[in-house]
Amino acid sequence: MIKILHMADLHLDSPFSLKNAETAQACRQMLRGTFTSAMLYARTENVDIVLIPGDVFDTGFAARDTLSLLVSEFEKNPKIRFVISPGNHDPYKNDSPWAKTSFPSNVFIFRSSSLSKISFDDINTDVYGWAFTDENMSVDPLAVKPRPDRSRINILCAHCELDGPVGGKYCSISKVELEAAGFDFAALGHIHKGTDGAKRIGNTYYAYSGCLEGRSFDECGQKYAIIAELDKKNGTLTADFRTRSFTQRRFEIIEADVTGCADAATLCSCANAAVRAVHPGQESSVRVILRGAVPAELVISEEFVAGNIVGVRYAEVENKTEPTLDTEKYSSEPGIRGAFYRAMEPYLTSGTERERLIAAKALKAGLAALNGRG
Repeated sequence: MIKILHMADLHLDSPFSLKNAETAQACRQMLRGTFTSAMLYARTENVDIVLIPGDVFDTGFAARDTLSLLVSEFEKNPKIRFVISPGNHDPYKNDSPWAKTSFPSNVFIFRSSSLSKISFDDINTDVYGWAFTDENMSVDPLAVKPRPDRSRINILCAHCELDGPVGGKYCSISKVELEAAGFDFAALGHIHKGTDGAKRIGNTYYAYSGCLEGRSFDECGQKYAIIAELDKKNGTLTADFRTRSFTQRRFEIIEADVTGCADAATLCSCANAAVRAVHPGQESSVRVILRGAVPAELVISEEFVAGNIVGVRYAEVENKTEPTLDTEKYSSEPGIRGAFYRAMEPYLTSGTERERLIAAKALKAGLAALNGRG
């Protein structure tokens, strides 16, 4: 039996597009810590192979300390075989970190866009794969079918777009040809949302591990690596798959219903209650979206509310509330406030959600100014 840790799309040195530069730097350091935690797990749990199908780095270059960390962790685990399939963000080129860095002998890196094989005879396993050699890859490496030895465990470690458009720029392969290739397990990278364990087509298991840790509000929630245990006797495979999270912090988008809040303190209290209900963790980043109807006279400062979100490392706020209006009062009021409301009313009741939100904000600001609070 062999034990595998499958993790992809680390994107080390990612810039983290947060409004707070200090928090962004902390997130970069935390991502390295997540990788280190995964390496510690691999060592203590006697993992045989770590499969990393692409995008270890966020670009074709890497910071010196990031490369030092990578080499150091590989050296600490001499009994583990590390197999890397460079992806579209970190393609294998002559001037890439993959070509210019001296990695220990237990690190195996695919260097060609053609399908190739690495054999580990001591554990009766063959690992197939390829490398992006540029940011785009339109060739289909499985167009030439492999002939795997059915008596061995056959694995594919690859960065690709499964069932992507024919000739697509991110190495499109079809499930039909993946099944026909005869692999026992395909460990895939490129899709940041994991498959929640392994799927199966025919006799082939396949999985996207997803990214090891989210880097923005486009990658919310807990992230995972995949642990696979494979055994083969007399040509018959037995397999067990489970997920394992090494995430130190997560990104979450949280909606807070602040209907009826008449002052900033009550509104902040509602926003914090919504955050606590999700239990994101002290190192997490949250985007709180305020929804509901609040008095038109209430001026909401997104920065103030964000600064009063507690229990997380970073918070930002989007105000998508709508004004509670006494329409009869304002529409019939003879003064300037009535005239202002009647001018804004068409924009409040028609158009897209974004247009209505802009109109609502304008109405609030206008009424606050007319009430002497602008």
